[in-house]
Amino acid sequence: MAFFLLLNEEIRQRKIQRRRLRDANNPFELPDPEFQHLYRINKDMGLYLIRQLERTLGETAAHGIPVHVQVLSSVMFMAAGSYQRGVGQDHNLCVAQTTMSRHLGRVVDAINRQLKNRWIVFPGTEAGRQNVSSGFREKFGIPDALGAVDCTHVAIFPPPRPHGVQYINRKGIHTLNVQLVSDAECKILHVNAQFPGRVHDAYIFRQSLVRSDSGYPLEPWLMTPVLHAVPHSPQDRFTRWHCQARNVVERTNGYLKGSLRCLGLDRCLHYTPEKSCSLIYACCTVYNIMKHFG
Repeated sequence: MAFFLLLNEEIRQRKIQRRRLRDANNPFELPDPEFQHLYRINKDMGLYLIRQLERTLGETAAHGIPVHVQVLSSVMFMAAGSYQRGVGQDHNLCVAQTTMSRHLGRVVDAINRQLKNRWIVFPGTEAGRQNVSSGFREKFGIPDALGAVDCTHVAIFPPPRPHGVQYINRKGIHTLNVQLVSDAECKILHVNAQFPGRVHDAYIFRQSLVRSDSGYPLEPWLMTPVLHAVPHSPQDRFTRWHCQARNVVERTNGYLKGSLRCLGLDRCLHYTPEKSCSLIYACCTVYNIMKHFG
C-alpha cells in the first residue's frame, strides 16, 4: 500500500511539474523561424486553427490542457511523423502520452467537423468549375479540366484477422488506399480514405462521389493515356501532354506526405483503420490550410 501511495504522489508531482512548464512557456513568444521549425506551420496558421477550434476544444478540455497546446501538439504530431510521447515532451507543450492521445482524437474530430468541408471542396458551382479549369488551361492548355485523380497508400498497423487481410496491398504492406483529386496548383479538391489497401484504384473511383490513367477506365468525362503509343505519333504526343497535366496529383501526394510525415510510407499509423481514416482526412485539411498560409 505504501508503494502505491508513493507512486501516486510521484505521478501527481509530475503533473504539477508539467503544468508549471506549460504555464511558463508560450510557444507564440518564440521567434517566427523557430516556431515554424518546431511546429511546421507559421504563427498565423496556428492562431487561425486555435480560433476556429477553441469553442469545441474548450468545451471538452482534456484535464485542463490549454487549447493552443492541444492544437499545436496535434499538428506537430501530424507533421513530424513522430510518436505521441516524443511530441508531448516538447518543453513548450509538456503533456503526458495518455493526455496527448486523448486530445489528438479531439483535435482530429474538430478539424473534420468544422474545417474539412470548408477547405476540401470539389467544384459544384459554375463559378467554382471555371476557377479550377482556368488553372489547367493556363498551365497545360487543357480546357474544362476539373482535376487530376490518383490513389496513394498510407501504412497502418495490421488490423486483427480475418478482416486484416483486406488491408494487405500488392506489396504485402497493410495500408489504406487513399484517392485524391487535385487542381493545377496541387490543392486537394476531394479525398476518399475509406478503402483498404487491397482494393483497386478503379473500384474506389466507381464508388466515389466524383466519377478516371491507365488504371482507370476511359469515360466521357475522363481522359486517360494511350498505352504503348508509337513514338512521335499523335497518340504519343497526347500521352506525354496528359502525363504532364496529371503530374499535379503525383506532386500533391508527395507534398502531402512530405508536409505531414505521419502519412509517409516510412511511417505507420498505429491506429485502427477507422481512426487512421479520420486522421488522413484531418491531415488533408491541414495540408490545404498550410498552402493557403504559405
